[in-house]
Amino acid sequence: MYKNIALVRVSSLSQKDNTSLDHQKTKIRQYCELNDIHLDLIIEEVESGGKETRKGLEQLRSLVEDGVVKRVIVLKIDRFSRDLFHGISWIRYLTDEKSIELISISEKIDNSISGRLMTQLLLSLAEYEKSTIVQRLRRGKEKRFSDGLRTCGNIPFGYEYQDDQLVLNDDHKRTIRFIFRRWKQMSDVTKTMRMLTVLDELRRRNYLWKDGSPFNKHRVRYLLKNAVYCGQMKVKGFGKSQHQYPTVISKPYFDKVQATFA
Repeated sequence: MYKNIALVRVSSLSQKDNTSLDHQKTKIRQYCELNDIHLDLIIEEVESGGKETRKGLEQLRSLVEDGVVKRVIVLKIDRFSRDLFHGISWIRYLTDEKSIELISISEKIDNSISGRLMTQLLLSLAEYEKSTIVQRLRRGKEKRFSDGLRTCGNIPFGYEYQDDQLVLNDDHKRTIRFIFRRWKQMSDVTKTMRMLTVLDELRRRNYLWKDGSPFNKHRVRYLLKNAVYCGQMKVKGFGKSQHQYPTVISKPYFDKVQATFA
């Protein structure tokens, strides 16, 4: 039996948490009811429309290859793709190779010369908009980074948010200082022996990782090599910057510890 498949997509988890996916599904259901189309399946995606490979599209391809798809319905063509080349390739795959009808509720999409031109224009605009968004987000991250504020990544061990402010956890701060102090005090023994000793002392003192699990050598090394504890941030593509958050140790002390790894 042939199926009518809807595809709804948002590009991030923050969008998923609002009404964007629900809005798309509601509009598609309303369209199908008005046009007497039985909607068999809605494929949901939380992925960038600029990606060539997406789980939702692969699920759709599998159904298409099984020969059971009659229509593919989207709210807008940019929900289908935000990449001109990949978008056109997919549309030709569906409409030309598999004779599947692609319906965009908000735009007129068909196989006429003018319809194909309109599709290419819409995909070009979608790709341009995506590039503009990416560029704007990067500028925002660069500004935050230059101002000494975090831009991305996991919160380092020892820090936590309180009232939208990044502060130090006192217990974790004590653990970090203990690790740095003991590592430097044992500079006359091998790094392997230092690591074993530090791990043993952490265990005996019941100093734990932020999720309550024990420390291991990778976590200890992560702390010892992380310049965030002396006030520095490093982000790929942006370089280094002094952050505005509380520090755990001084920069000279951090540098002395790094010298022990040489």
